[in-house]
Amino acid sequence: MKITASISIFLILFTVGVQGQPKQLKTLGNGVKIVEDFENEKVGTLPQRWYDYKADMAVPQFSQDERAKYKYKVMQKKDNKFLRYSGTKAMHLTFPLRKVEELNIFETPILSWKWRVWDLPDGASEDDKNDTAASIYVVFDLGHVLFKKVPKSIRYTWSSTLETGTELSKFFGNQKIIVVASGKNGLGRWRTFERNIVEDYKRLFGDSPPEKPLAILILSDGDNTGNTAIADYDDIKLKPSK
Repeated sequence: MKITASISIFLILFTVGVQGQPKQLKTLGNGVKIVEDFENEKVGTLPQRWYDYKADMAVPQFSQDERAKYKYKVMQKKDNKFLRYSGTKAMHLTFPLRKVEELNIFETPILSWKWRVWDLPDGASEDDKNDTAASIYVVFDLGHVLFKKVPKSIRYTWSSTLETGTELSKFFGNQKIIVVASGKNGLGRWRTFERNIVEDYKRLFGDSPPEKPLAILILSDGDNTGNTAIADYDDIKLKPSK
């Protein structure tokens, strides 16, 4: 993913309200909120509640040409549905949270998700050749790049080369990157990740986050290295702390 393109995305992201954004998340008896498990989606398609990389067009509004740009599709194995990315070009999918009712991350601070990575973009590094097999962003209120406002974000990645635990800061400190998995260890099997996004935000930005993030984004890509990334996503949740 080219840095200049990513800056442009974040300069326009969420600046305009969008009709029809999700207003409810399924809440389980234990307080866990299901952002997306893909179980209600049609196999072979893009997930219908998600939006484009600008967060200004819902998937059902996509033209055929627009759909072809997004190399994600819902798949099913046995009784489980999940989302697979297979391709090279970087295109975010966005799940807006700004209009979701009864959402307070101080009550559900644990972001949980599953990845199953099949193919890493060889030689990629989030610090240089900014490609990644899989990443998930939590996007918050606006920070600044020079004289323009951009969302603050925390991006969790599966890196081709950087060590697990590596942390980076980009876009004049408005995007923080945390490597939560690295290299070929664990390829081809589901792995569950959990992060306390409230504590991560406080540590990385030095203050408290707003109660409600703007969105969750997912991104896999290999366009800088020219290599393919293949990864599955599933069970994105917000959970109470243990």
